[in-house]
Amino acid sequence: MSVAQLDSVSVLSGEVAVGEVLLVADRFRGIAEDDRAFTVSGLVAALRGGRWRESERALTVHLGQGVTRHDLDYLEHVALVHAPAGLHVRGAVDEPAPRHQVHKYQNSNVLLANLIRESETEFRADLRIHGDNELLLDHQTGEHVQGIVIVEAVRQLFLGAFELEYGRRWPEQHFYIVWNSIELEFKTFLFPLPATLHAVLTPIAIEDPAKLEFAIDVDVRQLDRTVATTRITYAALPNERISQIERHKAAKAIAAYLGAVA
Repeated sequence: MSVAQLDSVSVLSGEVAVGEVLLVADRFRGIAEDDRAFTVSGLVAALRGGRWRESERALTVHLGQGVTRHDLDYLEHVALVHAPAGLHVRGAVDEPAPRHQVHKYQNSNVLLANLIRESETEFRADLRIHGDNELLLDHQTGEHVQGIVIVEAVRQLFLGAFELEYGRRWPEQHFYIVWNSIELEFKTFLFPLPATLHAVLTPIAIEDPAKLEFAIDVDVRQLDRTVATTRITYAALPNERISQIERHKAAKAIAAYLGAVA
């Protein structure tokens, strides 16, 4: 889902025609304080309450974050009875990026869609926040999306960039990604509206597949504004090597802790 799919309608500026609303998942009910924005449950209730029953103009729904095909099927069913003029949905319910690119097991925890390699060093993706994402289950307040979602989306993007450009060079190898550093600056709030991530990947050391090192710069953008910028450095090591390193360090940590408390 891209910003362009808002069809140049600025939801936040108030430039919304009568009969045009924003739809988000129930998880983002904070933004529905604005009477131009609805959760799925809220819009169903408004339809059943007769808000558009007498309207001669079709209701246009612009998709924000978290709305599923399952939600839309139900909404369209309700609208058949309670919005006789019709229901037009603008936007798309995007498929999540593949599991092997973002290293997530659960569909609901994938924060990217339409992940593409634009060049050897440039990558982009659309932000795709499922209402049941693991980062939202215990803390989602106010109208904006919490910053930790941005951090995880950026993490998934650098994993995807690595897999698209370098992971495929050694298809028989399974790599483990290790963070080295992160610089993160929030410019403004991220809202549950369409957003994109743009990345530039810089190889630092790629001669030895036993340890590949990179830096990546990512801009998170929404409504043509930069929401956050990040710079991350990371390394990719074969799974068997990192397992040995991790096991050795864990044994030392356990010994040091037991020695200290004995």
